[in-house]
Amino acid sequence: MQNRNRQSLNWRSLNRAVVAAATVVVVSFSTLASAQREDAHAIFAAAPKVNTSVAGVHAFPDTPSGFNIMTASNRELLTYGLPQRPDKATDAHGYDRWEKAMSALQSCNQHAQSNAKTTSSAQACHGNDVKAMPFSSRNAQAVPGQTEKLNGEGTRSVSFYNWSGIAQTNALKSWNNKTSFDEVVSVWNVPVANHPFGNLPCSEGPWWEVTWNGIDGFSNGDVVQGGSSSYWDGGGCGGAISYFGWVEWYPSYPILAIYCGSSPCPVGPGDDFEVVTFAAPGTSEQFVFVEDVTQQWSGTFGLTYVTGPGVVGSSAEYIVERPCCNGSNEYPLGNYVWEFFDDSFAYDVAGTLFFPGNTGLKTYIISMVADDGATTISYPVFYGTGGNQGKYSFWMSDANCAYSGGCTP
Repeated sequence: MQNRNRQSLNWRSLNRAVVAAATVVVVSFSTLASAQREDAHAIFAAAPKVNTSVAGVHAFPDTPSGFNIMTASNRELLTYGLPQRPDKATDAHGYDRWEKAMSALQSCNQHAQSNAKTTSSAQACHGNDVKAMPFSSRNAQAVPGQTEKLNGEGTRSVSFYNWSGIAQTNALKSWNNKTSFDEVVSVWNVPVANHPFGNLPCSEGPWWEVTWNGIDGFSNGDVVQGGSSSYWDGGGCGGAISYFGWVEWYPSYPILAIYCGSSPCPVGPGDDFEVVTFAAPGTSEQFVFVEDVTQQWSGTFGLTYVTGPGVVGSSAEYIVERPCCNGSNEYPLGNYVWEFFDDSFAYDVAGTLFFPGNTGLKTYIISMVADDGATTISYPVFYGTGGNQGKYSFWMSDANCAYSGGCTP
């Protein structure tokens, strides 16, 4: 795996940064502050928060008038629930992604501050509430009796009833202050909500797809995550077509739809989503940042422990899922056709950097199967035997009855 010093997992990192700065003839305070990465979870935990409509779930207050996201220090950014700025000198790729996402929020805030309808405009930029849905994105549901397969590049393949995508894993059974996964970052486009092609009976639906990144759930019973939802029960079935952003810590909470004021934050097909999932030991409060870059809103939410095994940090995932539960099964998978994860990566506590394109026996290639336990309906796309699409990104595809219909047993 490739390592990168995040310069900031503890105060010793700050001391190293100060010592290094002393060897430079001229170093401005703003440059040092920009390069210094902070302990995100400690700042999140101490920052002011507001209650949401769901007990135990907290939102961060909106940034004050005049707050400049692009020039704020990392500590100031984290205090308002915003991802900290990567060091441009050592991580130009990460800085470019951060700059693009944050400039969308800064533009929205500036418009809100100059608009006479300040309150409603500010709410349009800020996810400040959540509403509990009667559905869950849950931990991986294994197919009984299956055997893991070794791939040519040394990765492993496995099938689940509800997940498809990529998982980086370790063998931890409890939180480790060096090797637990504690942050996952992803960018993707929200898929169009649709049913499989063809004339299908309404009894086979509704059809649903959620895309997310998260920590845990591959081999243990909890998962912290944030994502987008594409739901179809419309057309001839007379139901709804809906899109929304969400956060969750399963099993403490179900899917929590993100609201901007009194309405769901706007999400549309094709929108660019960025999610940063943060994790902390065991039953600590967990934090998830979600941004619809296209619609220019974001929200970060803290989820306090209610029930479940607590966070281990044993896996970092990039997943297309069909949620639970439609009767005793997951919902039929929406026909998303193709989808991609772009600019995706994860960290462990020590600062080791992981990519979905990493090969090795700790990387799992995950396919989703229909309720029959055998028919593949969603999987990562491959060309040749060299692993995933690239270092940061990979494609997903649905297949068989999820694409053409007839999945109902």
